[in-house]
Amino acid sequence: MDGLFIVQKQGYNEVIIRSDNLENVIYISESKSSGSKDALIKRIQQVLASEESWSLTYVPRETNRVADALTKMALSSVDSLRIFEVPPIRIKEILQ
Repeated sequence: MDGLFIVQKQGYNEVIIRSDNLENVIYISESKSSGSKDALIKRIQQVLASEESWSLTYVPRETNRVADALTKMALSSVDSLRIFEVPPIRIKEILQ
């Protein structure tokens, strides 16, 4: 959610959000879940609905190594939020 707010605040018009959790992607994407009692899901749906060219897609973990590496870095960090101005060395290695 923090990442969505940061990207929204920076004014990006076209955003593709990729997740390796198919269940969550389906749950967030289905219009019937807009009545969800889960506040986080409801808020994510509101943000996506308010942005014209934002999308949420499912990507299997094994095909999105960058996201997987960033997730592992986040889990091993004590910071609650990190913003990278330059890709970390591990990410540069994957991209090469």
